[in-house]
Formats: sequence, structure tokens, C-alpha cells
Amino acid sequence: MRTHLKVVGLVNLLYSALGMLAALGVLFGSLFGALSTLNPIAIIVGTVTGVIAAVLVGVVSLFGLIAGFALLNHRNWARYVMLVVSAFRLFKWPWGAAFGAYSIWVLTHEETRREFALHS
Repeated sequence: MRTHLKVVGLVNLLYSALGMLAALGVLFGSLFGALSTLNPIAIIVGTVTGVIAAVLVGVVSLFGLIAGFALLNHRNWARYVMLVVSAFRLFKWPWGAAFGAYSIWVLTHEETRREFALHS
């Protein structure tokens, strides 16, 4: 199970880093897209919608980055944070769902619980 924990930590680090880049892309894309319309209502709606979407993706990705590093260092709290992040990732089809389901399976396994109990 130790290998599975490393895989979960590394995959979540990579996936979270890509998520941070996606959040920046959504933010800038929505800002420039809304500004290009020159319609005041479209500018407001597009900007607000883009900022909300970017913040949601960015926050989940930031928690994934932090928990991924902590999981590789066997921090017990990281297991719980990663479970929440993985639950959110289940809604990102297909790769997020696959990584989220795999992470939940690894982190709720009895051997993983014993592993973290040893390091506490």
C-alpha cells in the first residue's frame, strides 16, 4: 500500500498543478473574452462567472497540492484533505473521476489507516 500512497501523492500533485494552470487559463480567457464583446452586461457577467469558476478550480487544486506534499510526508491530516479533494474530483470526467476513485480507494483502505497510525 505504500507504493499506492506514493502514486496517489504524485498523481494528485501533477493533477493539481495542471488544475492551477487551468484556473489561470479560465480566469484570463473569461476576462479577455468578456472584454472583447464591448457589451457592458457581457463584461460583468463573463468576468464574474470566470472569476468564480477560476477560484473554485484554483482552491481545489491548491488543496490538492498542499495535501499531495503532506501525503508524501505521511501527515495524517493530509489523508482527510485528500479524501475531500478526491470527492470533488469525481465530478471531472474522465481523468478526475479515475484519479478521485483511485485515491479514495487507497486512502480508505485498512492498510493505509494502519500506515498513518504508525507515523502519528
